[in-house]
Amino acid sequence: MAGLFAADVGVARQLSSDLSSIRTSLTSLGTDLSGMHGQTGSSEVEAALDRFVRNSSDSRGNLDKLLERAIGLLNGLVDGTDAVDTALAQGLDPLVPSPSPSPSPTPASATAL
Repeated sequence: MAGLFAADVGVARQLSSDLSSIRTSLTSLGTDLSGMHGQTGSSEVEAALDRFVRNSSDSRGNLDKLLERAIGLLNGLVDGTDAVDTALAQGLDPLVPSPSPSPSPTPASATAL
């Protein structure tokens, strides 16, 4: 089975963390851009930022849901892989090869017959 499925838990964990950071950035985007009022020096730029935030809110909401799902799936992969690895490590003790059976000594009385 291991030949059919492999997961780099470290990569999955890092990807989940990266997606969480992206999700956090998207969530605060509207607030961050609203804070730009009066700082851009251009009413046209501020109007464009307002339109962007307003017109992209549905897309950002959908993207947020997709990111949340992807993060959950990656975390499930990490947790599941760790659980399987732990169960296998606990269930499969190192197999110590048993000594090969040596031929039993033949009693002297049995050879005399």
